[in-house]
Amino acid sequence: MIELSISFLLTAIVVLLVILFLFTIYLLLQHQREIRFAETYDTYLQNYSQHWYNYLINEENFSIVLVPRGRAQVAAIETIFSSYLKNITNEIVEHKIKEFSNLYLKQFYKKDLASKRWSIRMNALYRIADLQIEELVDACQQFEKAKISEGEYFQLLKIYSLFQPELFIEKIKESSVNYSESEYRRLFVLLEDDVFIRLFEDFDSWTKNIQFAAIDTAAVKRNMQYIDKLKQLLTHEVPEITIRALKGLYEIGVIDEIDPYVPFVTSDMWEVRLMVAKLFKHAPLDYTYAYLEQLLEDENWWVRSQAAKTIAENREGIAKLQQFMESSNDQYAIEIAQEIVVRRQGIK
Repeated sequence: MIELSISFLLTAIVVLLVILFLFTIYLLLQHQREIRFAETYDTYLQNYSQHWYNYLINEENFSIVLVPRGRAQVAAIETIFSSYLKNITNEIVEHKIKEFSNLYLKQFYKKDLASKRWSIRMNALYRIADLQIEELVDACQQFEKAKISEGEYFQLLKIYSLFQPELFIEKIKESSVNYSESEYRRLFVLLEDDVFIRLFEDFDSWTKNIQFAAIDTAAVKRNMQYIDKLKQLLTHEVPEITIRALKGLYEIGVIDEIDPYVPFVTSDMWEVRLMVAKLFKHAPLDYTYAYLEQLLEDENWWVRSQAAKTIAENREGIAKLQQFMESSNDQYAIEIAQEIVVRRQGIK
């Protein structure tokens, strides 16, 4: 029994040593691959960064030497392209990068979509969107049929929003995944105006996060054609939508008429009255002062303070507030008006 145990132990030791040896060899080979990858990457950057500058910026002719041969050179090109796309806004440069990527990089990212590693697949999806490789949209649709993560599906939506907006609208309608407001905003901001505006045509059919994200994105885009869409939401039955629509209109910063906003001066919700006080900043004081004076005597401190600030920002605002202090019987309103006047005169 003892001899068998010793024999088994020796065999186990030999097996472990062999495994350890093979593992060491694997690590050494892997390390060598990483070194070669880094050397090839650095060499490409050193040798061809100036060539890329000449082609993209100085409008020199394209050279075939820029075409990548292997993953390391693809990684180097990614670095170069990312630098230009982040730091330069130039349609010609963007077009050249897009054209090159669709010709010479698509085969690399198509292969990456089939990788077993999540990080490689995600990187491919990011690059397809960033480099506008629309040649791979069909491959993305095939990729979607596999079992993918929520993160991967989100990136697919981003790609569809860029290249196939009709498909994008269909996908968010049927999607079982409910993303956050901020994630939807990241998608909506990429849409062309004629596609984005369709989100308002069937507004009540969307989830709350999509509705809120659409309103906030309209504010960020600051396009005049969204004003009417936001004004239509002012009478929505959901108070939060009304408040956000007012905020969106304030961010766009254009008031073509004040009549639609007047009823909100006497709203039961102080948040609504606050937004109206802010919104009136974008209209002439001659038209809004009577309503701002009413808001200046509001029961809520935030509303009073904002009304005073809005009045004070006008060229004749300080004089208006001083007249108000002399005629008003509302001590709280007088105090806030006095505070704003002192502050504004201190700034001057």
